[in-house]
Amino acid sequence: MVGMMLKYWMVIFFEVIVVGFADVGSTNHNGDAHRALCDVLKAAVSELEDVKDSESPMKDALRKTIFGDISAAQTASRLEMPGEYTKPEKNDKENTRKMWCGTCGSGAQKHYPGESATHDLLCLCTPGQHGWPMKSFHGETICGQSHHTLGNGVSNKWWYTAWSDHDQEREHLNKTWSDIVVTCLHTDDRIDLDTALRTFMETITKNKEHRLGEGGFDCDGKTGVGVCVFYPPGCTRKTWWHELEKAIPKHKEWEAKQKSATEKEMKLSSSQGRQTAQQKNTQSRQPTPTSVSQSPQAEESDGPPRAEQVISNINATIEEDSSTIIYPFWLLLVFLYN
Repeated sequence: MVGMMLKYWMVIFFEVIVVGFADVGSTNHNGDAHRALCDVLKAAVSELEDVKDSESPMKDALRKTIFGDISAAQTASRLEMPGEYTKPEKNDKENTRKMWCGTCGSGAQKHYPGESATHDLLCLCTPGQHGWPMKSFHGETICGQSHHTLGNGVSNKWWYTAWSDHDQEREHLNKTWSDIVVTCLHTDDRIDLDTALRTFMETITKNKEHRLGEGGFDCDGKTGVGVCVFYPPGCTRKTWWHELEKAIPKHKEWEAKQKSATEKEMKLSSSQGRQTAQQKNTQSRQPTPTSVSQSPQAEESDGPPRAEQVISNINATIEEDSSTIIYPFWLLLVFLYN
């Protein structure tokens, strides 16, 4: 009996271990959040390419989504990570992961949550202390990338806000930028911006607060806390998604007006073309003018031939009837001939 019970518990223990490893191997931390944010960024890049030379009221919101508050004279395909991300100042409490990813901050704060979709991807997808939230070097990923891919499995380069409030080894952000952010700046598939933004908004409001990613407190990257983006309510700095929410309806209205104006112009051009064709058709159907009657001189020049014809007819009549022609008639013939 004891042997059977021991065997039973060994089977249960083995199953728990197997299931535990299976769960670890299938975990992609912040996967849904990354997908939602990345889709918005891809859609924004495509839309900006379409409207960059137009008067669309959505251009500024698209530029903020992609480039943030930096100069928008760049192109998405050549966008580089700002240098201050990898050059922290010692004991700079205004520019830590905790501040950049979870608070509005003050004027001295160089970056803030919602500054751009590219900035938010760095907060969402860069591993925290000891690679948090990944607990294993085998199988677990964050935003689809592993410890090994992001480089922190060997070099122990983590980005988190320590108790002294200064960041350590932010050079690791370069890997997040090149392997995750840059990928979201390029797309071969057309993604609808309105649909992508709605999905993103549903993702950040699941827990009745505007938070993206894992974590229920500070998004400072410390073990057991949060690798996330928190958008504080009432922040005076407008987020990129707030600007997009306002701009998309305005763009649709502008686009409808442009379409209506184009259709009117095409109808007018078509109508003018039909009128021109009708005028040409009418002109082609007008009768050709008759020839001008001959001048008196021409009629006089035809006189002798006509007289000769008359004489010929008379001679034929004479031959038939053998009648005698009286003298006055011959005088008339001589007169006509001359």
